[in-house]
Amino acid sequence: MRGNARRRSVSVALVMAAILALVIPVAAGAQDVTPIPPGPATTLPDYIGAPAKAHPTANNGVPQDPFLAPNAFTHAHKDIWMSDSGNVAGPLGRNPITLSTTLPGTHDLSWLTPCGTYGFDSHGRLIVNCWGADEASIVMVDPDTLKVLTHYDLDVEAGIVGEGAQKFPKSFYSVYGYLDNRDQVHIVAGGKKLITVGNVGSASSPELDQVGDGYDLSALVGSEDRISGVMVDFQGRYWINMGNSANIYLLNPATYKDYRDVKSVNLHGDDGEKEFTRNGMALTREGAAYIVTTKAMYRVDAGADDRLNIVWRQPYDTVPSDTNNEEFVNGVRSGQLELGSGTTPTILGEGKYVAITDNAEQQMKVVVYRTDARLGPKEERVVCELPVFDFPGGGRGANSNSLVGSRNSIIVQNTTDYLWDWAEYDNAHLEHPGKPGIARIDIAPNGRGCTKVWENTEVAAVMTLELSTRTGLIYTQDRKYDGANNVNAYYFVALDFRTGEVVWEKLVGTGDMFDNWWLPVAIGPNGALYGMVYGGVTMMRDTR
Repeated sequence: MRGNARRRSVSVALVMAAILALVIPVAAGAQDVTPIPPGPATTLPDYIGAPAKAHPTANNGVPQDPFLAPNAFTHAHKDIWMSDSGNVAGPLGRNPITLSTTLPGTHDLSWLTPCGTYGFDSHGRLIVNCWGADEASIVMVDPDTLKVLTHYDLDVEAGIVGEGAQKFPKSFYSVYGYLDNRDQVHIVAGGKKLITVGNVGSASSPELDQVGDGYDLSALVGSEDRISGVMVDFQGRYWINMGNSANIYLLNPATYKDYRDVKSVNLHGDDGEKEFTRNGMALTREGAAYIVTTKAMYRVDAGADDRLNIVWRQPYDTVPSDTNNEEFVNGVRSGQLELGSGTTPTILGEGKYVAITDNAEQQMKVVVYRTDARLGPKEERVVCELPVFDFPGGGRGANSNSLVGSRNSIIVQNTTDYLWDWAEYDNAHLEHPGKPGIARIDIAPNGRGCTKVWENTEVAAVMTLELSTRTGLIYTQDRKYDGANNVNAYYFVALDFRTGEVVWEKLVGTGDMFDNWWLPVAIGPNGALYGMVYGGVTMMRDTR
């Protein structure tokens, strides 16, 4: 009832605004946007660096899945290969301005409303999935003013799960979804159901609501398990991964009658030890999925009959959950939420390679695999294992985010020691600010090894990274500590893809509401840069 009442009130408000706009000129969204409070004062500069000159790189080579919104605009990792790169132009830092919104009217329980999955519809409007403890919603936002146009409340599981620094709300299980080619969001609701949310209003007066009945998969989901993500392949089939098991499901809408029509495979090694999946998956045109569990990297193929088959499994270096190493909590390294690899796999090299970071005890490594079902006579599955973030202060390295992949280049970020206590809404960043580090790794043209091209030891990225192949810039959000005022300041930042050097930084705000939990940075169709932060959504655009 709460969600229906909210949607009715939003719809009525939009109709009244449209009527008033016919007789009274009103600045677009002027009274409908509640900016995130700017936070405590800082003496740090508002702008650092200088405007960039575009240095385009090669097109990232990612194919377009016909069932997804256009590449770069469909979900948090940009496309079906999870490349976190886009053949779109972002801002160059020319006299930039910033805006923000708390997304008023879309949440009840707390100011803490980070947004995970996002997309841009065919009208250029921002569609975000936002969640906090015990609530989540799909929100449509005007891309230029950040005015909330409409929203839809999702069913969620209540409560907090996890231990120690790995606590997070169960509503987080609604984070992995996507925007399709019909401007509809496909997402998890209540941990056990797939639903579709679309605009049931008009282009000028939108209203989000559930479309169709969805798929209730409760019979397939154990009492201690839940669906953690969904993606669609080139044949229009749902690939579904779980949060507390290594069961992978394939649901074909064309043949589905009930849950018994869903095909499945369990990912496990010969040792019989239980494995889990914690992240999304990357898919190919040919029906292959690349999935990482807490122990190994997998290729799983779906046949024309929808049956799933494990094509290959390759273990990676990881710390067991019962390790005595005090730097790991139950085997989870500081700065990650997951046991094992913290990455969603990324396909690159025109489909020849797939990459992750591992969970090696001594030093985290970028690991690149050949994707071929069968290897050549002198080939090995692993192309390279390259340690990263072994610079002073870099610690052992950690990564709880997908890699950026474009052609043969990989960009990886360091998330070591980042901490937020979801049970208490307690920001421990002043004591545990997280370690800096972004690095570029290139796969050799002949596929025989990898090389570290550069390593930035200054930027502590608190968002995902996005590479614009049109500008040659890598965008993210940086955290800087202002010791004079004992506050963290947050900047949009652009790095040069060629050198890793910071080109410019623009202050967005200070304090917890502008912090982030490795959620998306996004380039919009309008060339603006968007950030999903704890307090809502931020935006930066050039003015000249």
